[in-house]
Amino acid sequence: MDLVGTSEVAEMLAVSKQTLINWRNRSADFPEPVAELKSGPVWQRDEIIAWAKTAGIQVVPRKRKQPVSAGRRDAVIVAVVNMKGGVGKSTVTANLGWHSAYKKNHKVLLVDLDPQFNLSQYALGSERYQELLKKNKPTIYDVFEQTNLAPSVRTQRNLQDAIYTVKAWTDESRLDLVPSKLDLSYTLKSPGYAKTEHLKNFLETFRHSYDLVIIDCPPTQSMLTDAAYASSNYVLIPVRPEFLSTIGLPLLVKSLEDYRFEHQDHEIEIAGILFNAVSDGKVEHQKSKHDVMTLARKNRWYVFKNEISFSDSYPKGSREGKPIFLTGYARWDKVNEFETLANEFLERIGL
Repeated sequence: MDLVGTSEVAEMLAVSKQTLINWRNRSADFPEPVAELKSGPVWQRDEIIAWAKTAGIQVVPRKRKQPVSAGRRDAVIVAVVNMKGGVGKSTVTANLGWHSAYKKNHKVLLVDLDPQFNLSQYALGSERYQELLKKNKPTIYDVFEQTNLAPSVRTQRNLQDAIYTVKAWTDESRLDLVPSKLDLSYTLKSPGYAKTEHLKNFLETFRHSYDLVIIDCPPTQSMLTDAAYASSNYVLIPVRPEFLSTIGLPLLVKSLEDYRFEHQDHEIEIAGILFNAVSDGKVEHQKSKHDVMTLARKNRWYVFKNEISFSDSYPKGSREGKPIFLTGYARWDKVNEFETLANEFLERIGL
């Protein structure tokens, strides 16, 4: 069976998802879904097409998928952002990257845009990270400061060398990283439009080589945030359900809206809000989740149906440089929980 979900049906009929929901609720002859999954209902494509013809609704022709030999598509780029620190952005980024490469055979590039370099240490491990610093290897700092480096230094810096292999497999799937370092904080002393474009231009050079690029952003509004927006198709917002958990959301959305207003030629969407490190037994967590959900409904933000509950295996994986599903003695329910969330994330961004 050729099955389609809500987003695909809305695209087929060139309407919004809300319009589609209204048709389903109000039209007695609207096709019944084949199944109601956690991610939503799914229908047979042929039944939707037949109904549309009867209702006089034009169906958008299906885009023909090109074979791999005809050329790869550009990578989907996602910025992981929250203006509040301590929500687990680096942990989420690393584990989503690992899942996409290891479980889905994708080519994935992680970009550490935080001067605190937590993602770099998570992905490479402390020893490998310290080694690249000792050897003065290029990092994301060089990407932003390329025009400020002395000519003699610039000629010795090949920005392609800023991409490090975390893990590669024989089927050509891989997980790579552009690491960060503390010096990146100095680039904020001389921000400017040109620097904002440096990250975008850098990623465009390698975009055909990857399926997914995930950017781990710092927890503050700065030139680095704008650089991430300029490069990305989607924004993913991890939220930890704790006191004042909603404090960073309005700031983030205002930041994104300001960017959209100033750059109306660039489309960037909110992939959704992701609850991280949740403990259902805590009353405060339930109250905080309610506050976030209320704010999300008011602003029509998507909230992921699946979430990541608290587990000691995440910090353990960070020390080992491994995702939760390769971390020793990780509970299977925690592993399965994350994989369900990761699959929902990939579906949201079209991978």
